[in-house]
Amino acid sequence: MKMSWFFALKRVIIRSVSEHKYNRHSKAYRGLVRGNCAFAKTKESELVVQNMGETQQMLFAKNLICICIDDKKNEDYCGKIFHQYADDPIEFEGVADLLLLVEELFDEWDFPQRGLAERVFTRQAKEAIKEREKRRHKSDSDLLPIEIIQEKFGVRNIQNKKGALGTFVVQVVFRQDATWQGHMIIKETNEKKDFASAMELIKIMDKSIEERAL
Repeated sequence: MKMSWFFALKRVIIRSVSEHKYNRHSKAYRGLVRGNCAFAKTKESELVVQNMGETQQMLFAKNLICICIDDKKNEDYCGKIFHQYADDPIEFEGVADLLLLVEELFDEWDFPQRGLAERVFTRQAKEAIKEREKRRHKSDSDLLPIEIIQEKFGVRNIQNKKGALGTFVVQVVFRQDATWQGHMIIKETNEKKDFASAMELIKIMDKSIEERAL
């Protein structure tokens, strides 16, 4: 596969880093400290299911997503994103679009929390952040926004979805250093992989699709 997606991804990561600054006293940073406990217990979110003689690996997490790659256009991937709180998928056109859409989901859920304080430069973006903070503090309970969404919309099984070229169940545990760290399962090969960045996640997906195409 040509490397057009690589440069698109690089632009997204550079922009992400340039638009954020590290803030050790932010709520997001304190959330990451709290998140260390969840990371230490991450084995509890993994399950190996014995099904008709086959061992099937599965992940369980509040922010679990399923990335279904359906096509490759102009040397870039397109497809659908499924999450547990909606019936309809989110369509994406290109790797950069995929990353931005998933990042928006994590911001809406406030989970996992950002490891870098968000910086914005337009009125529209500032208003969006204010609205998100308003929703976050609207309830007097200690529930996270994602937990409120879960109670309102219920949970759906997304691990039975399938992409034409590849299917990847992804759990992002942390959003540190303006990128992602977590686990993924390649459904076609039933392999579990860890990734330390969004770049590594995309490379694993790309390698998996290319190897099966041979």
